[in-house]
Amino acid sequence: MKTYLSYITIFTLTLITAACGKLDYENKEFYKQEVYIINSESTSATEREITGVQAYTFVDTLKIINDSYDTDTLVDYKVGTANIIFKIGIGGSLSAHEDLEILIDFDEEAVKDYNISKNAERYIPDPSLYTTNIPYDQTRKGFPVVIKAGTASTSLTFQVPIERDKMETYADFAFALKIKETGNATLSRQYYNFMVSELNVDLERVVDWSGFPIPEIPTGRYLSARLLGNGAENIPADGRHRKYKYITPLGDTPELKGKYIIWGTGVWSFEVFAYHGAGWMYNLFTLNDQVAGTYTIEPILAGNSDFPAQTFAYSTVQGVTEDNKYDPKTKTLTIHYKNVIGQDYTDVLTFESEDLTLDPIKGNSISPQSWAQVKSKGYKYWLPEDK
Repeated sequence: MKTYLSYITIFTLTLITAACGKLDYENKEFYKQEVYIINSESTSATEREITGVQAYTFVDTLKIINDSYDTDTLVDYKVGTANIIFKIGIGGSLSAHEDLEILIDFDEEAVKDYNISKNAERYIPDPSLYTTNIPYDQTRKGFPVVIKAGTASTSLTFQVPIERDKMETYADFAFALKIKETGNATLSRQYYNFMVSELNVDLERVVDWSGFPIPEIPTGRYLSARLLGNGAENIPADGRHRKYKYITPLGDTPELKGKYIIWGTGVWSFEVFAYHGAGWMYNLFTLNDQVAGTYTIEPILAGNSDFPAQTFAYSTVQGVTEDNKYDPKTKTLTIHYKNVIGQDYTDVLTFESEDLTLDPIKGNSISPQSWAQVKSKGYKYWLPEDK
């Protein structure tokens, strides 16, 4: 009897060992494959709707025509294109083992529900206003897309011609789709529809200097729209409103040409808050495009040995923008500050005078008493005291 039991035990262990040695997880599907639809702009699987899509930007050109900086405007009338791309795929860990034809149709009910809930007037545009990479089947009432064997997804693309004289109409477009048929595949219970609506079309202008020299930014004091609007913080105990920002060049050598310091940042003046504990109130301002005449404004970062202190960085580190512009006709600078204490600010600086005389707050430790004092704190580039 004992011998018989031993044989059974050995035989059983042999089977277990053999089975363990041949375990094969390859080509096994461990998740239920379900057909889903999503938009290429989506950042979340659970998201079923995207509104306010940036569709196209028309770019007009201000062409400088003489050394007095008169301009001609070249209006951008060319027809643009917006691509609205939907992805249709199968979930799971494997690709499709055979071709899967999926029928996609418009979801009129989703648009109606959206309009009711948002008090909007979105609509699915007429077929004459777009083209698709897969033709609509009028008999089956849908777009028959195919997920090829060996792949996990395919796409359905709507190409929308964007015309300038119809810019505002695209905001009411809605591309709402739903999965209508899945053939041999299983339909996802959650991700079976998606809507993209409100195509945003905007306009911007660039400058073409046409070979005329880009003017030097005047050294001096500039009236700041932001400082004018922030009297609560720029009128100290002496009652005088500090409303100016100051601009000085770094120097006149070739390597420093086109580089400036703007004294004052965001909505705060240099005269009141210069030596703030979170950094100095200044920014580096640099010409970045000889044709467009655009400038970069950026913070001085901590650890930069070329400057005595970092740019004011309270709670957040200020960002960099590269689309700042100087208009020589009006002597105004349009500056975009990014992420100053978590907020973005646009300021307009208007040149007022070459006078760089500061209006200090006497005895205030964070207010600069003179440019000579700024120099004494380690600033090594050009200042009025260098004259």
